[in-house]
Amino acid sequence: MKKYIGIGLLILLSINVFAQGESFSSSNSNFAGVHSVLLNPAAMHNQKTWLSFNLGSLLLFAHSDFIYLAKEDFRLRDIFDSTYVLPDHPTYDLESRPFYSYERDRNTSMEQSTRILGPSLMLSYNQHAFAITTAVRMESNIRNITPDLGDFIMNGFRYFEPYTESFQVKDFNVTTMSWAEIGFSYAYRLNNQNFDGWSFGVSVKRLFLGSGAYLNVDHSTYTFPSYENLDVLDQQAQLGFSLPIDYDSNDYNGTENMTGRGWSFDIGFTYQSLLAAQPNLNAEKFCEQPILDYKYRIGVALLDVGALNFKTNAQTHDFTTFSGGQGLSDFSGIDVDNINRVIATMSYHFYGDSTESKVQNTMRIGLPMALSIQADYNTEISNIYWSASLIYGFRSKNEALRRPSQLTLAPRYETKLVEVSIPFSLYQFKYPHLGVYARVGPLGIGSDWFSSLLGNRDFNGLDFYFTLKFQLSKDNCRKKRRIEDACRDFSS
Repeated sequence: MKKYIGIGLLILLSINVFAQGESFSSSNSNFAGVHSVLLNPAAMHNQKTWLSFNLGSLLLFAHSDFIYLAKEDFRLRDIFDSTYVLPDHPTYDLESRPFYSYERDRNTSMEQSTRILGPSLMLSYNQHAFAITTAVRMESNIRNITPDLGDFIMNGFRYFEPYTESFQVKDFNVTTMSWAEIGFSYAYRLNNQNFDGWSFGVSVKRLFLGSGAYLNVDHSTYTFPSYENLDVLDQQAQLGFSLPIDYDSNDYNGTENMTGRGWSFDIGFTYQSLLAAQPNLNAEKFCEQPILDYKYRIGVALLDVGALNFKTNAQTHDFTTFSGGQGLSDFSGIDVDNINRVIATMSYHFYGDSTESKVQNTMRIGLPMALSIQADYNTEISNIYWSASLIYGFRSKNEALRRPSQLTLAPRYETKLVEVSIPFSLYQFKYPHLGVYARVGPLGIGSDWFSSLLGNRDFNGLDFYFTLKFQLSKDNCRKKRRIEDACRDFSS
């Protein structure tokens, strides 16, 4: 059975090179530029820049309340030490693990999110704003790990004395997927010459180079009659995968089998209560566009509506057994060294046929759809703003990633050249995280969970992001005009 666990980890690790953050501070600013579309495509019109070109950005997040690395064993600086070896710790099954598990009496979870934003451009002109974005994303969720299942994953069979007491798993889900995307965003601002500023926006993205896997267990009842046996008595579960590997050898075979494709869209609006009536939006030059100062702003958006479909190197399986069924049993002496053999063995134990579990040679995984609500308040004191954001990830029992929910509040000092923000967030509405973000000119660096980077606590995740972009501000033609006027006066 240990080899089955190893194959399962291979399925996950074959996709993700590193372990869902929102980079709140870098996306909610008036100088967020092209990054504003990550929270709301309509927010392009809220920017004090008319041109924003992203040279490169990285958003990295991971969180676990299931396992952790002890602070005595690991600190982030150890990543840069070529001689560092992560110590192992013995478990009940006589093997070892480099991590510990929390002693919880409730279900736990693990999430990771990586977004690499490539060359991307935003352009705003009067009532219209456009953006073209490129990105590579990697997302993983493991949800509803029961305490008993957690003990089994960590310690193996020998943690339990052989007995007939049954254990329950309900709504357990593992989903992981990576993909590339190219997006086009458009936003329209109403030309209302009053104190109300309305903008509406939409993003459409083409998804490709997809690879992923999922395991959905609606319910399962299992027992451990001996150290070598696992009996599944009543279960409803589905497994699907499409990975860039050869299932007969587990060898990586490149991007030729990363064939997941699909479409997604974001849609949203923003409202601003302006400090002065909005002028007629008819600037002749990009740099002549006015900066519209506001007292407060509210935005609402629906993000990541869509899915990837997999039709090559894909398999979907059903492992369902009813009360009194055989289930899985007697894994002693079974040699499993590749994914196809694992699946065939499981199918045989469930149905008496090594191919019966396969349902189809296609698969579909949905994106982490979420509701995004943003609010921003201008204190009108020394460039100080207060921002708030709510991300609510929708629950789905289908094959879909789920974005973790999060509530964030942050004071912000903001100018064209310098910006500092201190976000406080409630991750999953229960874990408090304190962050910091700073931008100097084109470079921004931050973390919405700064304590995860300090190394003074057990390591159970991190949050880090940086942005590098070139931007041109609105209402910046006046200096050029003064030079032209001076030259004209001198010549006359």
